[in-house]
This record gives sequence, C-alpha cells and structure tokens, in this order.
Amino acid sequence: MTQRLWALFRKELRTLFASPIAYVVLTAFVALSGIYFFQHLLAYNRLLFVFQSEAISGGGFDAGTIPLQVNSLNELFIPASNDLSLFLLAVLPLVTMRVFAEERAQGTDELLLTTSLRPWELALAKHLTTYLFVFLMLAVSAIYPAAVVAKSRLGMEHLLALYVGHLGYGMAVAAIGLACSSLTQSQIVAAVLAYAIPFVIIDFTWLQPVLSEGLADILSQLALQAHFDSFARGVIELRRGLYFGGMIVLGYTVSVGSLEFARAR
Repeated sequence: MTQRLWALFRKELRTLFASPIAYVVLTAFVALSGIYFFQHLLAYNRLLFVFQSEAISGGGFDAGTIPLQVNSLNELFIPASNDLSLFLLAVLPLVTMRVFAEERAQGTDELLLTTSLRPWELALAKHLTTYLFVFLMLAVSAIYPAAVVAKSRLGMEHLLALYVGHLGYGMAVAAIGLACSSLTQSQIVAAVLAYAIPFVIIDFTWLQPVLSEGLADILSQLALQAHFDSFARGVIELRRGLYFGGMIVLGYTVSVGSLEFARAR
C-alpha cells in the first residue's frame, strides 16, 4: 500500500510540475507577496521617520520613542496577512481546478478506478501533492520577509505564527478547490466553485444586519477570516488549527466520496 501511494504521489508531482500553471502561480504569488510586504514595510518606516522628525523638532514626542499607534503589528503584519489571504484565494483555484477534473474529462480516471487502486489512495495522493505545493509557495514567499524581519528585529516569532496560520488557511482553501474539482469534469466549473465558496465563507459580517445575534455569532465562528486573524497577531491557537484541519478532512472526504460514486456507476 505504501509503495502504491508513493508511486501515485510521484506521478501527481510530475503531472503538477509538467504544467506551466504551477510555475506561473508560484512566481506570481512569490512576486506579489514580496512586493506588497515591501510596500507595507516602506509605509511603516515612513511613519517612524515622520514621528522621529516631529520629536526632534519638538513636535510633542520624545526623541527615540515610538508612539503606541505606530507599531509593526498594525502597520506590517496584519496588512501583510490580509494580502497573503487574498493572494492565496486568487491563485489556488488555478492549481486545484485541473487535479480531478482534467482526468475526468480525458477519461483516465476510469482507467485508474478499474485497477486495484482504491479511491482513498487516489484522493490522498492528489491532496498531499497540492498541500506540498501550498507549503512550497509559502516557504519561498517567506524568504524575503524573514530576511527583513531578522535584520530589523521586528519579531521572527510573529512572522512564523503568521505563516503557520496561512499554511493551514491555504491548505483549507486548497481542500475546497480539490473537492470542487472532484465533482465535475469541467475545469472552468471547478475554478468558479473554488473561487465562489471561499469568498462566500471568508467573512459573514455582511449578514449580521439580517440575522439574530446567536446565529450571527455561530456564522462568525465558521468564517475563514476569524481563524487566520489570530495568527496575524502572533497567536497560535489549537482551535484555529482544528478548524483548518476540519476543512481539510471535509474536502478530502468529498473527494473520496466522488471517486467512490464514479466507481460504483
């Protein structure tokens, strides 16, 4: 079983990196995350310069001090976290849309399902490959921010917490996209669903005016944003990780169920 799963995993890796989409998505994500992190860092440094200049000129601040409202959390880490979450939502459906749907369109899924391979093995190999790609994207994109934070001593632990949270968040978004891809043979339909579902569940505050307080609280706990915000603040919580884990398990279960249904037909 282990050898079969390893063979499937290597096959999925070859398929993923044989397509230019993987390289385009990786390059775009790394470039955008680096550019926007630099912009937030530049804005933060400008604010520090302004307050230091006012302190020197007698503008009401003590020289060498930083006002409480000017801090790396509000000016750098939280904006960078929001950017990363949007970039992941933008690029991951481009990767997940073809994982299952392409094989269904070409009919190769039927060949695999008629072998001794089990649906859960096929689904697990595809999910693990996609999660590895999410990890690779975030790891490469973290090189520049990590170098900047280490040199400026802004808080490496804080940056680590941010990326841990977005790893869970990215895998959850990928799991949704993989589940959508397993339900159709159209890559376009899979991509549209993979965009629509995360965008709908990322935040339910827009429903609060028409819902009761209790139901609004329940929906807020189910929203994606409520669970990665704490990581942006440098706090790693087990319940947030369990939420992302639940999303991953749900997406994997849908994928397996879809393959099981295709085999039974």
